[in-house]
Amino acid sequence: MATEEDGDDVEIHLQRVSTRVIDELRLSIPLFLYRKDFGRNGIRKFVKSSNTTKIERLINTFQEWPQLLDPALEYLVEPLVIAFVDYVRNHADRRTEPKKQIDPLPQAICKILYTFCKVRGSKVISRFFKTDPDILEPMLEAFESWDRPSNSAMIWEEKYIMLLWLSHLALTPFHLDSISTPAVRTTISVPTTISPPQGLPIIALRLLALGLHHISLASKERDAAVSLLVRLSLRPDMQQLHLHHHLLQWVFSSLNNPVDSNTHASIYFYTGILSFLANFLRSGDSQTVASYVVPIFKCTQAIIVSHVDTATGILRSTVTRKLVIKISRSLAVHQLSLASVTGPTASSTDGSQDDDSDLLDSIFDHLLTCLADRDSPVRMTASKALSVIALKLDPDMTTQLVEDIVQRLEETTDPSGWHGLVLTLSHLLYRHSAPKSCLSTIIQLLINALDFEQRSPTGISLGGNVRDAACFGIWSVARKYSTAELLSLSTPTNHHLLNSVIESLAAELVLTATLDPEGNIRRGASAALQELVGRHPDMVPSGIPLIQIVDYHAVGLRARAMDDVVFQAVALDKIYLDAISVAIFSWRAINSPICAVRRSSADVLGRLIGNYGVHPKSLPLWRPSDTCTPSQQKKGKSMEEWHGIYLAHAAIIREGCFEQSSLVHQPYPLDHHLLLKEDGIFGPKDIKAYGKGAELAMEALCTMISACNSQSRPHVMLSQLKYHLGQPASIQLHYLNLPLDMLTTKLATAILEACFKHPSGQTTLDVVKIAAISTVILLDEPEKVLLVGNWLKDIHDGRNGQLRSGGSNVTLITVVGAALHQLRTSSVLEDFIRLQIDVLVTQLGQGSSVDRKSIDYPHLKVHLGRPLIDCLNDHTIDSRGDIGSEVRIAAINILSKAISWDDAFCHEAFGILYGLAAEKLDKVRNCAWSCVRKICLTAQDLERTAMYSTSSVSYFHFLFTLTQDSNSLLPMLRGFITTTSIGTELLVRNTRIALLQYLKTRPRTENSLIQKSLFQIILSSLPTSQPTKPSSTSSPRLLRPASETLAFILHNDTKHHRTNASYQHLLPSLKAIHASTDLSTLQALVDIYATFLTYSDLHNEVIVTLHQLLLHRYPTIRLAAAGALCMAVDSEALRQLDLGAEKGELRDGVKRVLRESRRVGG
Repeated sequence: MATEEDGDDVEIHLQRVSTRVIDELRLSIPLFLYRKDFGRNGIRKFVKSSNTTKIERLINTFQEWPQLLDPALEYLVEPLVIAFVDYVRNHADRRTEPKKQIDPLPQAICKILYTFCKVRGSKVISRFFKTDPDILEPMLEAFESWDRPSNSAMIWEEKYIMLLWLSHLALTPFHLDSISTPAVRTTISVPTTISPPQGLPIIALRLLALGLHHISLASKERDAAVSLLVRLSLRPDMQQLHLHHHLLQWVFSSLNNPVDSNTHASIYFYTGILSFLANFLRSGDSQTVASYVVPIFKCTQAIIVSHVDTATGILRSTVTRKLVIKISRSLAVHQLSLASVTGPTASSTDGSQDDDSDLLDSIFDHLLTCLADRDSPVRMTASKALSVIALKLDPDMTTQLVEDIVQRLEETTDPSGWHGLVLTLSHLLYRHSAPKSCLSTIIQLLINALDFEQRSPTGISLGGNVRDAACFGIWSVARKYSTAELLSLSTPTNHHLLNSVIESLAAELVLTATLDPEGNIRRGASAALQELVGRHPDMVPSGIPLIQIVDYHAVGLRARAMDDVVFQAVALDKIYLDAISVAIFSWRAINSPICAVRRSSADVLGRLIGNYGVHPKSLPLWRPSDTCTPSQQKKGKSMEEWHGIYLAHAAIIREGCFEQSSLVHQPYPLDHHLLLKEDGIFGPKDIKAYGKGAELAMEALCTMISACNSQSRPHVMLSQLKYHLGQPASIQLHYLNLPLDMLTTKLATAILEACFKHPSGQTTLDVVKIAAISTVILLDEPEKVLLVGNWLKDIHDGRNGQLRSGGSNVTLITVVGAALHQLRTSSVLEDFIRLQIDVLVTQLGQGSSVDRKSIDYPHLKVHLGRPLIDCLNDHTIDSRGDIGSEVRIAAINILSKAISWDDAFCHEAFGILYGLAAEKLDKVRNCAWSCVRKICLTAQDLERTAMYSTSSVSYFHFLFTLTQDSNSLLPMLRGFITTTSIGTELLVRNTRIALLQYLKTRPRTENSLIQKSLFQIILSSLPTSQPTKPSSTSSPRLLRPASETLAFILHNDTKHHRTNASYQHLLPSLKAIHASTDLSTLQALVDIYATFLTYSDLHNEVIVTLHQLLLHRYPTIRLAAAGALCMAVDSEALRQLDLGAEKGELRDGVKRVLRESRRVGG
């Protein structure tokens, strides 16, 4: 939807800058063609490819609005044409192959001319081509010279432009033999399957060979080659030589005796010759093609009806099916024209007679069949062909055609068939060829088509094409038929209360423009409405204001169309209000497959009732069947449909559209007694039974509860529920003996508790919360305390006092937290904070919230500490990514709201907070830094760090200064190392620089403390270790970053004592990492061992360990270990060791290396 608005902005921007872009093109093209100092005499031979691309990019700017180019086309295209002609005449023999990033001038010019053709159309651009007869032969000679097999420099754009130009030159009015010269350097090669006529001029033969050679190509030049052959064959002098006859015989022979059709080349070949036939029939007059109508018809019919592989291969292509339709259309038009002049029959070349009706019947049958083709382009071509043929038919045959189309529409339900048939009717209306006797029926079908919708098994909409065709049809009616003609028609059946067809069409177009799900159809309906109002003044109620409201741009965004345009339109006249009030219950609104649309539609319905006086009795509301049980009625609709029904009834109830007096004597007009009870359409048990539709059931039921509660008159609803209960089932049996207010609590509580047991999304969660709050509000204080207390108990499993498993706690905790604000007593609130705060904090990242009032409560800090620490250390990762980051952010926000904490908690929590302020995720790092600035820094530090970026070296250096002892250093490092190891390239570089700068300015004791802390993190992350800290702080995820950071520090540390033996007891524990599968961790371990080789007391043990790693399963680690050993010992056996040898051979080699190392060391 946003894209549509962006598209409008692009269009406006293009109109504004078009003048500047055109001026830039006018300045660039001459400099592109000629050297600056020589003018027209200094034509370039080569140009830079970048300059060509720049001009193409400027032209492509007008792709959406090509008409903006029209005033400047003469000044932009003519210089290119003149330069190309100059090059062809004077420099054609100097052309060489293109070089890297450099194009020959003719190639570059053709690229630009093709871009113009692509943007503005070849017919428009070809008008600027020079048509002097003396250009024909030089251009033909240049083409033949550049396109030789020995020269592969010609690109397809160049061939296309030159063939298109040659086809234009083929229209020269002079005889070709008068401008032909003997071909001295050219070898004319014509396919053996065609025999050119005797006496054909040399230049015509060369053009024929050129066209036949390119007609079977797969690229764009095929179209230009077809145009060249058609124009050449239809020249008067060529017709005298019967060139067209020879070409048609070649076409018949190719289609009747096909070559291998399974190859791509043959498909393109058939596409070319069918395109030649279509263009020949379209360009030739009826007298020229008269003798070929029947042979061409028989040839195409053979392709259609034949089941051989060749025909299947040809008709498998969408393009060839379109071409066959175009051929059939031209045949029918020529046949009807000939019949009107010479009689009912046309002669074939062999003198036989063919019946006109049989030919036309076969063509009509084929075209009507193509209206249901699987491809939209084929259906569009067939519909247009039928409308063109209808212009030549007599009124009776046109009526028969329309009746056939109407009958097919009544019989088919296929979306493709509907699209083709409706589009045909629309084209008939556009050409004003539809019989007036059928006009009422056609308009009724177009109105029905505006509401057409089907969906595939996967939920994809299939009716958009049909509705789009209907908009085109109504636009055609408004444009082509007079007001008097339309007023003489009867109003459609579903608009019998309106005064005219024009009003009916206006009402339907307003519905489509505001409610249709597809933006192009809403805009199409807006355009049709504008045409209707403009062509038939004073016939549409409030017509001018209406089209100003239902504007093309206003309806582009669906949300705006439903939230804004609808209410402005219904305020103009009652016919729009009535139409939209009924249509709001259709598949486009309340019954839409999209949840958000159903919700918006229910809001629209409520506003229509509340603000515009629509009465529910006039609406097509769902009402129960007297012959079906609730369970049977439930099976007749999908969960999505019931969801819309519930939302609609809730909207009506919320507006208070019922009278208590009317409910005593007759059934409730909304029939919501079946929508909100245990044995009705849906009950609490259905929430679990519906699986994926459970959230819809939850939202539907809770919306009904909220709507009823919002009236503050629950007894009205309950009296009707009791009145209609009949034979109650299950829990409702004992409801009948309870007071009405208790019945309210029981009903609402049963549904709400069923919702609590099912996890839900944020939208459903909000609806459930509102329903729960509205239920609590209606109760007395003791009942509120009892109800909320029962909900609190559900958070724990009564058997073991532990948290209840599953995601339902999210819904329940959120509801309880919101309901607590409705209590005047603090007893339940105290119990909630004291007993359930750990649950609340655990779910912070999944939708729960704690407000400032709860944070300041005195009982909170007693029970919040450990859960909050756990949340700060939550690094849960699943298929959605690092979802624990949301929990960490929520915990940081709670920490920032706290006023005072005890010292023990602060040391641990603030250390973790410093680590989060240095972790790799930007959003967590920024949030943590904001918290640090708020609760940890002095005024002087705040001023000092005001301009710090959370990715800078100064920032990370400052974080280290905040850690004063091991209690805060260790948790800080757990976050910091994730950035130094696995962050972005910028973060890794800046954190490592900050770390080195900090270590250089600190005493040796602090350096040693950081190293020992990293060793502690490594040991606590080993799978075999028994960490003393909670598991949340000793995750295996820290093994790699801790190892890499320690290796980095040891490698760059110059202050440690080489005789220090403080690490000797850690070496056995490090061997547990050897079984890791993470190559980065293992590589970091080898780097640590390499640094330990410089420690005298560790040297021998590390040597043995590195020799063990020479047998590691990963070749990369074996190679790294060998490299570390080579830096420490001079061993010939090590240098000769084959690390890729078999396992046994490698083990023997390692033993030899170890013995030699010990001997050298001893």
